Amino acid sequence: MSTDSRGLATSLFKALDALSMLSARSEGLAIREVVEGMNLPRSSLIRILDSLIHYGLVERVADKRYRVTVKFREWRMSNGDEELIDSHLDVMKRIAGEIGEMAILGQLQGRMIRHLHYEEPDCRVRVAPPIGHKIPLERMAMGKLALSLRPDLLPAGSPKKLIREIDSAKETGEAWNRGESEEGIIAWGTWLGEPSTSTPMVAVTWPDFRYSDKALAKVRGLLASFGASPRSCLEKIVG
Repeated sequence: MSTDSRGLATSLFKALDALSMLSARSEGLAIREVVEGMNLPRSSLIRILDSLIHYGLVERVADKRYRVTVKFREWRMSNGDEELIDSHLDVMKRIAGEIGEMAILGQLQGRMIRHLHYEEPDCRVRVAPPIGHKIPLERMAMGKLALSLRPDLLPAGSPKKLIREIDSAKETGEAWNRGESEEGIIAWGTWLGEPSTSTPMVAVTWPDFRYSDKALAKVRGLLASFGASPRSCLEKIVG
């Protein structure tokens, strides 16, 4: 392996070093201990740790110690896709069966939403699943949710209407795609856990003539019954 570091992302190495330190101490570390262990400026390490918190891999607990999250340990040790699908399959099937519309499971990967799984009902007018399609984040319900936490991925010169939508998604934990990715299709999306860039999302899609506020209320109720209400997730963060 070459010792030339000019082409390497040293900031990534620092973040990985911080994760390695924290994962070795289940009780976590105070910022002073991280500074001493990594021999880096406190301000730089706080930015790194805050970024890892934003990504859902680190948390700051009540005594101001930093520690890795359960999500980090699962991410490191498990087959993430299979477990994500298995853990959310029941609610997706309930949505497809009881609401009569397609439910799509997705997650941010790099600069796109990766569609992991979908469940669809048996009906005459169906919405084509987006598996394999490359759709810009700003034209998707799940993409707008991701952008609410990753504004650095927002295209330069984005219209004010889109900015307002993304601000709303950050506040409510919900986002919409009203015919932006496909004419005649409405999609509503929300988080399946505490909002973070590694948290999976679900989108429910309707042909626009079949959408109703009553149907959306049923979707919200089903998600709440499975502990995936966007409002309850946001309350956990605020609290």
